[in-house]
Amino acid sequence: MASNPENLNFLDLACLFKIEKDTTLERFGSVINASVFDAANITGSLKQKGLIDFTAYYPGPNSIVITEAGTKLKADADAKSAESLDNLDEEILRQMSGGKRYPTELQSTLNVRSKDLAFRIYKLFKQNFLSYELKNGNVELMLTEQGFLKAKPVIQAVQVPKPQPKQQMQAMGHQAAPQQAQTAAQQPGNNTQDAEQMVKEIKLHGKPRRGLWIGIVVVIVVAAAAYYLYAAGMLPAI
Repeated sequence: MASNPENLNFLDLACLFKIEKDTTLERFGSVINASVFDAANITGSLKQKGLIDFTAYYPGPNSIVITEAGTKLKADADAKSAESLDNLDEEILRQMSGGKRYPTELQSTLNVRSKDLAFRIYKLFKQNFLSYELKNGNVELMLTEQGFLKAKPVIQAVQVPKPQPKQQMQAMGHQAAPQQAQTAAQQPGNNTQDAEQMVKEIKLHGKPRRGLWIGIVVVIVVAAAAYYLYAAGMLPAI
C-alpha cells in the first residue's frame, strides 16, 4: 500500500517534473544526473509515496507512469507557484544568501513541513528567484541574480563629505580673511569706542609721569641755584 505523499520533499517534486511520457526506468538515472543505484532509490521512494508506477519487465525497457496522485501534486505545485511572494519565501532567500544550499538545511533551520517547503522552493524557481541542479541523487539550490537582490535589503548610503584638497582649503581661508575684515569694518561704533578708551588710558597714565619729571627738574634747578649762590657768598652759611 502506498504511503501518504504528505512527506514529499523537493527532490521528489523535482524528479517528478523530469518524468516524460517516454521516460524509462533504465534511463531515468541519466535524466536526473544520478547513478543507477541513486536513481533506483529515488524511483522506489516515489513509488512508495504513490506518485509514480512502473513496470518490471526483464530485460526491459520499463516505462514510468505518473499516478493520479502525482498528477494532482504537480497541478498543486503549478498553482501555488503563481502566488506572490510572502515573508516565508523571502526568508528562504535570505537563508540561501547566508550559505544554505540544500532543502534539508532549509527545513532544519526554518522548521517547515517538507511538502510546504517543496512548494515554496518550486515557486521561487518558477519566478526565477532560484535555480536548482540534480546531481548524485541530491538537489542543490542556487540563487539567481534576481533572488540575490531580493534577499539583500536595500541600504541607503550615507553621504560623507569628501576631504577637500589643501589648496582649496587655503583658498577658503583667504576668502574668509577679507570677510572677517569687512565684518569688523562694518562695526564702526565698537572700533571708535575702543580708540577713545585707549586715548583715555594714555592720558591717564601720561599726566602723572609728566608731572613727576617737571617736579624733578624744578628740584634740580633750585638745588643748583642755591649751591651757586652759596659758593658766591651770597648766601650765609648755615
